[in-house]
Amino acid sequence: MTSLEGLFAAGGQVFFNGDHAYAAATGRYAGRRAADYASGATEPELDRKQVDEEKAREYAPARRHSGMEWKELNAGVCKVMQDYCGAIKNEVQLKVGLKWFEEIEAGEAASAFARNPRELVRILEVLNIITNGEMIMEGCLARKAGNAALGFTRSDYPEMNPPDWQKWVTVKLDEGKIKSGELPLDYHGDLEKNYQAHSGL
Repeated sequence: MTSLEGLFAAGGQVFFNGDHAYAAATGRYAGRRAADYASGATEPELDRKQVDEEKAREYAPARRHSGMEWKELNAGVCKVMQDYCGAIKNEVQLKVGLKWFEEIEAGEAASAFARNPRELVRILEVLNIITNGEMIMEGCLARKAGNAALGFTRSDYPEMNPPDWQKWVTVKLDEGKIKSGELPLDYHGDLEKNYQAHSGL
């Protein structure tokens, strides 16, 4: 289970290996745990206000008759990532990139329109790409050292692989503010022992 109660994750969502065996094993484990949770969970309380707000947000492009189309919006987002979060990064560029995303969200993204369900899905996809881009840039800002294994280079912190930066960097949105943290590389513990202890086999 993730930090959100009732939401279970498997495969690449729990990081580590991306191969099929890992995805299948963690999927089987998460599936059993999700089923156990669901069988004992009480009837959830629906937040009608939250549902209505989310529906209004997602269907808004389909209710407009003009504005930016998804292809142009997507191209703009790609351009921001290419220009401000490229192979060599620095704080100034990353912050400018985040500012660009903020302006795109308030402008072009807020006025994007869809003529049909397919275009609506593509617009929602681009909005998710913006969110992912912001997460990537915030993570890049938080890691103040180069890392060869990650292919990560910062011109304002040129040292590669310093011992005190051999760790995971975390970012999260907490009450509207970005908070960064860190975890040791082996935070997950011994995978084999953990699996044997918790797999229920």
